[in-house]
Amino acid sequence: MPALVDKIGRDRFVQRLDGGFRISSSWCYNAPNALYWDYPVIQGNQQSMHFSWAGKPWLTQRWNRDIVDRYYGFGGSNACLGDEDQGQRSAWFILSAVDLFQTDGGPATEPVYEIGSPLFERVVINRGERYGRGTTFTIVAGHTSFENKYVQSATLNGKALETFWFPARKAAGRGAGNYG
Repeated sequence: MPALVDKIGRDRFVQRLDGGFRISSSWCYNAPNALYWDYPVIQGNQQSMHFSWAGKPWLTQRWNRDIVDRYYGFGGSNACLGDEDQGQRSAWFILSAVDLFQTDGGPATEPVYEIGSPLFERVVINRGERYGRGTTFTIVAGHTSFENKYVQSATLNGKALETFWFPARKAAGRGAGNYG
């Protein structure tokens, strides 16, 4: 993703991606009559969340939460429409709801988790002592709400994070966020 941002140019990349979300938000990220080519961000057709890699993690948080609220949360008549894509959309929703995401899907030799905009104030993930990463990973996010969707600061295992991501191998203890 960083190479793509460099190739297109950071400002142009952000402008194009932000514009796509603005157009698609009005249709709750579900194009009418499957007109996917007219609406660049369609949650039912391989979503895209890459603002963080262009130095704008707050835009990722804004648009992720907008998709959660508009695509998944407007009642039974508009919730989770379209092809489930073998669980991809449900998995995206769960990872977004607990505040984690992997743009590359985790196949890197050193995979990372990206910080999003959590829905819950506390989540405990049972690691079952697999992968050498401990028993649980706890995410604490005080004061999350519809209005409080932006991460102001974050810590991992008691240390301040300076980036919007952290190495998956370090997800063995407790992460905390300050939202406002």
